[in-house]
Amino acid sequence: MTLVSVMCELTADAIFLSPHFDDVPLSCGGTVALFAASGRKPVILTLFGGEPSEPLSFFAQQQHRWRGMDDRTAVQLRREEERAAAAELGATAHWFDVPDAIYRDARYNSDDELFGPLHPDDLVLVDELLDLVEEVIRSHAESPAIFVPLALGNHVDHQIARLLGTRLVERGFSVWAYEDQPYSAMPGSQAERDCTIQRWTAGPPWLVFLSEELFQRRLRAISHYRSQIAFVFRDLGPFDRVLRSYTLEVGRGQLAERFWELQPLSTVERAPEQRRGELC
Repeated sequence: MTLVSVMCELTADAIFLSPHFDDVPLSCGGTVALFAASGRKPVILTLFGGEPSEPLSFFAQQQHRWRGMDDRTAVQLRREEERAAAAELGATAHWFDVPDAIYRDARYNSDDELFGPLHPDDLVLVDELLDLVEEVIRSHAESPAIFVPLALGNHVDHQIARLLGTRLVERGFSVWAYEDQPYSAMPGSQAERDCTIQRWTAGPPWLVFLSEELFQRRLRAISHYRSQIAFVFRDLGPFDRVLRSYTLEVGRGQLAERFWELQPLSTVERAPEQRRGELC
């Protein structure tokens, strides 16, 4: 299955794997809305949507303070925002009860750790999530199109989602990687983006062109994440302007979202770092 057949004919439903509540609408909400507008049934499946199982670390509490959230209700608030955003796009929101990285046993206690290498104890999550996602896939009458993040920005939960995607490719599924926003729109991100694309994907990107109405639905969906938007775009400016500018850049003057076919993990692991260019 190619992205051309998926997007032009829309012969299958789609599962958009999201590390956190908000990642899919932020990154490729127009494509989600396109599936829905074509009569399909897109699902936004958040991998790390669980409640904390232990007392919050200082770092987790700090993350809540920066966003104006209450420790006791933060996850419930984010779930409510996700439901509203998914409904705006015509999608169904689901999530697993696996906690966000900031809630996992204080494994990540700073931004450097949160955007650095995976903690060794987190590697088992790839296998656990793989089993859960395959259960969701099997619940569909036909094999759905699957979308995962490229993991631009290098957040550990995005890295896990990308690894999960490569494992799904090895099991015979067609998996497409989307550009994580707002990381991809940040100044100076092109070198990282090019390196990530070179290492993890196969072939040129596929563009999904959006009507103004589809793009507006994406913006309306994003606006439901009131606990996140001001903080996430604090250094970039109004989110609607940032995303419009980037989406027009991707489409060379037309509104477009961009996807790459993900390679299997075995292919990624066989490619030596020195072959990927100096930037990689």
